Amino acid sequence: MRTLVSSRSEWTLGDLFRAAELEGRAAGKRPRTLEKYRLACESLQSFLGDLPLSQIRSGDLRRWVLHLLERYSPTTASILVRSARACFNWAYQEGLLAENPFARVKPPKVPKAWPKVLSPEELAELLRVAKRGSAFFAARNYCMLLTFIDGMLRLGELCRLELRDVSLESRLIRVREGKMGKDRVVPMGRRLARAMRDWLRARGYVPGVEAVFTTRKGDPMEPRNVQQVLYRLGAKAGVKVSPHMLRHSGATLFIRNGGNVFALQRILGHSTVTVTQIYVHLSGAALLEAHRRASPGDSLEI
Repeated sequence: MRTLVSSRSEWTLGDLFRAAELEGRAAGKRPRTLEKYRLACESLQSFLGDLPLSQIRSGDLRRWVLHLLERYSPTTASILVRSARACFNWAYQEGLLAENPFARVKPPKVPKAWPKVLSPEELAELLRVAKRGSAFFAARNYCMLLTFIDGMLRLGELCRLELRDVSLESRLIRVREGKMGKDRVVPMGRRLARAMRDWLRARGYVPGVEAVFTTRKGDPMEPRNVQQVLYRLGAKAGVKVSPHMLRHSGATLFIRNGGNVFALQRILGHSTVTVTQIYVHLSGAALLEAHRRASPGDSLEI
């Protein structure tokens, strides 16, 4: 029989989420994760009231899930349910609950959505547009685009890049504090390496600033700055573009060009190859052509 922490057995939903948020901060969880806890708390409290934990049943939580699905998309509802469930799991492990009412409550199923990608022609036009203009902006914008496409970095990862993370000699980029806080090393193709060399020459020395990508004034590029640049370039090229779309496009091209899915997993920083395999599906007919060229069975002399 599970032993409860008696002095806390009558904790309410508000108590639970405040404690879970504090625990999350102590564990180094990201602000976005803590924000999801808060939103889940507000939604569940609004639906059930600030009930003692001991009075909450699985049926109450299922009704909340249905309520979420009436108001939000399956994706948003699933995020809220998973966030609330994480807090209840923590409470159960801490002995605040005799039973976990979330144990028999599943998050809503999220329809599989394939990421949007740009065609090679659209990517080429974007890069051509980026090379126009003054030397400083042309070098920076062209290099940023290639870093997204060839290095397949996320927006936050690109903005956190520092000069010490780039090795032109070995053509490697060290990505610090990627998803889940993990570091990884990403190779640069010859074109990206040349673009990076040209950009760093145009960037010049900025006292006290280690960020690779900077504004004309020498300030580090913030995510909103990068998004504004991509919006302007996309408008000139006639395409809608985002940092994640460029990353997806680069990953899809990598597979289409015969790249290995396990190598792609390491480049993207995915914890499992399951997530990476989506790009195998996106590569479509080009994958069949790659198999024709490298078919193990056809290569045998029989």
